[in-house]
Amino acid sequence: MPDSDNCESIDVQLRNLRSSISDLGYEVDSLKAKIAAALGLGVFLLLLSAGAAYDLFSTKQLVWQMLGVSREALTWITAIAGSVAIGLLLYGFLLMRGADSDARARLEQMEEQYAELVERQNSAAKKR
Repeated sequence: MPDSDNCESIDVQLRNLRSSISDLGYEVDSLKAKIAAALGLGVFLLLLSAGAAYDLFSTKQLVWQMLGVSREALTWITAIAGSVAIGLLLYGFLLMRGADSDARARLEQMEEQYAELVERQNSAAKKR
């Protein structure tokens, strides 16, 4: 490790640490966005297919006839949308369960190390 009292070496360490924090933060945020997208789309499709299933079971023909869809086509659309919804929800929950908590811990550790380096840099600047 370079001499920690040297302001230039602290600046280099801070720059490298800032870059690492940014990269790791992007990875964590990207994973959260994937989880949110999968769960959001899964819920939307599940509600859409539930509404279509309700129309099929209650024999409300007006809604799907206005769209120009036959009963058989609506049945297939409902089944496919429901299957995709369940698949997306499972995928989102599996991503959540397997989320890299180690990455979050490393990110927190890097942020603490960054704060310590900033404090050291400030104390070195005051000594001059």
